[in-house]
Amino acid sequence: MTAEPDMTKGPTQRAPEHWEEIDGELVEATEPVPVDRYRGGGPVDAAFVLAVRVVSPVARLGWRGARGASRRLGVDRAVGRAMDRALESDAAEKAADKVLGSPAADRVWTKVLESEEAQKLVERVAEAPEVRSAITSQGVGLLEDVRRSAREFARHLDDVADRSYRRLRRRPARTQRPLQAGAVSRLLAIGLDAAILNGILLLISTLLASLLSSVFGLGGDNQTVTIAFGAFAWFVASVVYLAAFWTLAERTPGMTFFGLRIRDPDGGHVPPPQDLRRLIGFYLSALPLFLGFRGILTRDDRRGFHDRFAGTVVLYADPEIDRGAVVEGHIRQARRSRQANAGS
Repeated sequence: MTAEPDMTKGPTQRAPEHWEEIDGELVEATEPVPVDRYRGGGPVDAAFVLAVRVVSPVARLGWRGARGASRRLGVDRAVGRAMDRALESDAAEKAADKVLGSPAADRVWTKVLESEEAQKLVERVAEAPEVRSAITSQGVGLLEDVRRSAREFARHLDDVADRSYRRLRRRPARTQRPLQAGAVSRLLAIGLDAAILNGILLLISTLLASLLSSVFGLGGDNQTVTIAFGAFAWFVASVVYLAAFWTLAERTPGMTFFGLRIRDPDGGHVPPPQDLRRLIGFYLSALPLFLGFRGILTRDDRRGFHDRFAGTVVLYADPEIDRGAVVEGHIRQARRSRQANAGS
């Protein structure tokens, strides 16, 4: 009885580490095990193994030759260029548009967007720290750009107003922008503060109206008392607002936005009693038809009655727009003037 051949050592067995390099690529060798290692086979098996041994080198040689010939003739490059031209053709573009615009594509997109996986992906992207940081940085950068543009525009209007008044009064033009803040910048700053204060009072106006109606029994038709009480409340709120910011920070939010700051004539800090004195002078300047603020435009030092009354000055305070050389020069000039007056 003929023994079954050991297929573990048959004609297709190859050592796993037996590799060949064909055209720069490593491929597993196809050379079969020698016939003399095949035990127990009959004449047919021996003939099959012999045929494999004869045909395999020829097949490998043909494959190598075909690949080498295709590379030398540029067949692979020609096929690549043909595929590129086909993909870039108008027919391919029309076919892609037709597929993307088909109802089936719309249904696929609808199912994808309505799937839970898409919702989870959107939520995960929205909650990513990198996305939040990018949104925050863009918002801060936009606010900085708006603030810088507003400051530059306000200073330009200060220069225009100053030149116009000096030309009208036949005074010589300034050779450089002074350190003292101009009338337009200060007007815009106080306007922004008034808008902030009005917004705060608007939140509590409903409570005040309810208090008047319930405690004093006043109806909605008594507009005179309501207006009087609102004006008084606005006056008290403005006093608290200005006193708090001038005393604690030497500038209000409006002044901060436009890059202004309250200083003494030497450029130093203003003590709280001097700030309170300035607050009194501020309301006194508003009494005679706001004529007390006229000096901000007409005087060379750009100081109103409340500035002179309290011994203060409002300066530009943006380190980028208002260069240090100009600021230091004005402060030194003010300091020398103060020292000369004290010595005399």
